[in-house]
Amino acid sequence: MDKISDLPKIILHDILSRLPYEDAARTSVLSKAWHETWSSFPILVFHGSRCVRVHVKDRKDPLKIQENRRKVNSFLKSVDRTLVRFHHHGFAIKEFNLSMMFFHPLFMPHLVDRWMKIVGESSSIQVLKLELQLAGCFFGCDFDSHAVDNYYCLPPDVLKAKSLTELVLFGKIRADKLIVNHRIRFPMLRILSLVDVYLGHEQALEDLISGCPMIEELILEHCVGLENVKVHDLPKLKSAKFSGFREIHVDVPSLENLQLGNDKLEFPCDISIDKCRNLKVLILEAVSSVFVSNQWLRELFDKFPFLERLELSGCVTSESLMISSSRLKVLSFQACLELKEAKIDAPNLESCRYSGKSSHMPAAISFVNCSNQVDFDFGFPLESRMDLKRLRAFFQNIAPRNVMVSLYLGIMKGSSILFNEDVLQNVEVPLPRIKQLRLSVTEETEELCVLLINDLFWSFRPAIISLNLKLCSRIFLKLLLEKLRCNNDGEECSSSQIKCWWHDLKDVKVTSSPKKYENLNDCEALLDSLPINFFSPDLPLNFELEWNSLR
Repeated sequence: MDKISDLPKIILHDILSRLPYEDAARTSVLSKAWHETWSSFPILVFHGSRCVRVHVKDRKDPLKIQENRRKVNSFLKSVDRTLVRFHHHGFAIKEFNLSMMFFHPLFMPHLVDRWMKIVGESSSIQVLKLELQLAGCFFGCDFDSHAVDNYYCLPPDVLKAKSLTELVLFGKIRADKLIVNHRIRFPMLRILSLVDVYLGHEQALEDLISGCPMIEELILEHCVGLENVKVHDLPKLKSAKFSGFREIHVDVPSLENLQLGNDKLEFPCDISIDKCRNLKVLILEAVSSVFVSNQWLRELFDKFPFLERLELSGCVTSESLMISSSRLKVLSFQACLELKEAKIDAPNLESCRYSGKSSHMPAAISFVNCSNQVDFDFGFPLESRMDLKRLRAFFQNIAPRNVMVSLYLGIMKGSSILFNEDVLQNVEVPLPRIKQLRLSVTEETEELCVLLINDLFWSFRPAIISLNLKLCSRIFLKLLLEKLRCNNDGEECSSSQIKCWWHDLKDVKVTSSPKKYENLNDCEALLDSLPINFFSPDLPLNFELEWNSLR
């Protein structure tokens, strides 16, 4: 007997709210009670991209255009029917999440206005997320994405939602008129995110923030018309992200997490954050106005004595850096191309990440006064045999040698990989210890895949190999399975000069999802049974390897 279905609706709604949205939707077919529960579920999510997709090659195809129009109209009617039904029955709406990648600035604003009116009048609305993007290819026409007239103007009905705790606006949405013409007041708002929206000028931002004194998380990215960001008088603010502005001035002592970016822009960004003394996390992404040197690092740790996490991505640095901090726990370098050497003196460091480029020699990393339990994660795109030699040298030079490293390698189809078995005889021993080797291999040439697999295992002795099946070619996956089985088959070495690596492989254990594929013989059945493409869910497959020796 199903006793759960007899529970009060408020409890059933709470159960659904704890499930992924797609799984919650599936409960509607379980029984009449669950169908009624789903029909009044107060979290409404409408993602148009799930039912309407278009490829660039089809944008001039009249049949495709007609089909897309039909799908768009069906989506719009579905959203409209749902909201009208909720309004008619007086159902509560706690969250409204609408994403449309096919917004038409002439024919759709009145519909969105009606939906905003219904949502704004719901006394229980807490989360409002709205994403609108122009896509003329759905209708066989072109829109000027920069024209202000093509932006959707946020209606005054939104201001009725005094219970809002989270407001997220993304894309072709114009908020300046609403802010200038009305007094903004969201007394319970905790999260505010504005990305690619039209704000017009600094005063609009200041007026908006002044009406939201309880904000704890603030995200502002590439807001059109806004060049300078000044944030103050937000005593609850803990986390902030700013990107795409000429000036960023933050005077908020309570701030703990700050992410700054200047991507897509050529001009430098003037940054003033000295008043944020309690900062624990600082992430810089392609901020050209910052030159990361030893002096800059010393001043940084002096200004922010509680800093525990520092991430530098695409930043200009000195060739040699000394990072010294007693509080630092997480450190990351990504695409810092000038960096050639980094010495890290951080006794409390827990995690270090370095991501390089195949065209640049990886920086020499050494850990001074650090625990050998540091989780060091390294990412590298492999394009040639020389890259692998340099990578091997990089691991040999890591100090101290007992630091365990996780490694991600991406090998793209058509990479100019050259192999020479004679080079294998010059491999230094002991081989670098790799805690986890994550692979993404799209190469489909059988000969190259075999050589690549042999070369990897002659270079490293990983404890775990992790694969995402949808990011690897079938040929590579099947050949890898065959090679891993060689240690049990007594296969003879193909080379008379050197013993093949699989003689050192003692045991292989498999973990997968679904779990029924957990031995080497079943893995091929997994590969043959599942469709693998870009839209497939992640399909993890791990091999735990036990080696006889590290030689």
